[in-house]
Amino acid sequence: MDVKKPTTKRITLLVLRAQAGDRGAVDQLLAVHQSELYGYLAKMLSDHSDAEDALQATMIQAVKKLRWLREPSYFRPWIYRIAGRIAFRMIKKRKRTKEVSNTTLIDTATESEVDDSELSDLIQQIPQWLEWLTPKGREVVILHYLKGFTNEEVAEILDIPVGTAKSRISYALSCIRSQIKSAKGLKT
Repeated sequence: MDVKKPTTKRITLLVLRAQAGDRGAVDQLLAVHQSELYGYLAKMLSDHSDAEDALQATMIQAVKKLRWLREPSYFRPWIYRIAGRIAFRMIKKRKRTKEVSNTTLIDTATESEVDDSELSDLIQQIPQWLEWLTPKGREVVILHYLKGFTNEEVAEILDIPVGTAKSRISYALSCIRSQIKSAKGLKT
């Protein structure tokens, strides 16, 4: 089934129909977002099997809670929030051999510290560097740079202040730059 991404107005209409009990509208909503959510979850979890499980859990939870969505036009950020929370629960349950630190964000890091040419290079190489980031850092980078959400949308999805979203993005880029510098130092 070829699913084209509908407009926000169309999504809003589908949400309203789904909330009124139209099963076909529910199926369309899920089909439209399934591929995009899977990509997000696969990057967050770094495992396709876990991503499939998280996607299924996201879809189930979205169907169960859809009637409580107050603003139908916010369906996309809302379903990403559900997916992100499920991904974080899965990450917490994992018993990884490598330690993932939950470092405190550095509030002094600002976006103005990021050089535009450096940022462009980083964006192109982000997928291979996601493992260097904490789960929270990985999440904001994926949402902002790979999924194209604005800082405000990232904040809405994660239910955090916009300043915190910006700080996490800046800190994640700083971590990536540090790893790159360390890698270059080892090669020379």
